[in-house]
Amino acid sequence: MLTPETCITLFSEKLPNGADICAQHLAQYEQILLHTLAGELVNVPLTALLRKNTQPDSIRQYCDVIETMWKQGNDAVVNVVEVTILEYLTDDPILWHRFGEYISEEFKKYINAVCIPENLRYFGAEILK
Repeated sequence: MLTPETCITLFSEKLPNGADICAQHLAQYEQILLHTLAGELVNVPLTALLRKNTQPDSIRQYCDVIETMWKQGNDAVVNVVEVTILEYLTDDPILWHRFGEYISEEFKKYINAVCIPENLRYFGAEILK
């Protein structure tokens, strides 16, 4: 099961500059603040990639990490997926739907059936097709 501590390994191995950014994060905060780290390491580069939508392999790389966090994460990690990553993506409907094109049907079903209806933070978020 993924914990905030083991997400460091996932990020370091699977994301561009992951090891460097994780090391900087630990040096700065002296602990893992997974919401903060995911914002910097996942949200910022993923939204930039989704805006351009010219590097599908890179987008899939981020989406695979997010899905791994969702599938294998403990409650704290899944909370980061739902609150920090997905909520951030719902702010822009175009990027939200582009994100939906890169994730599994299983993850889409979870988002549509659980995340959107049960989270007021997603108010107004459209169902992913």
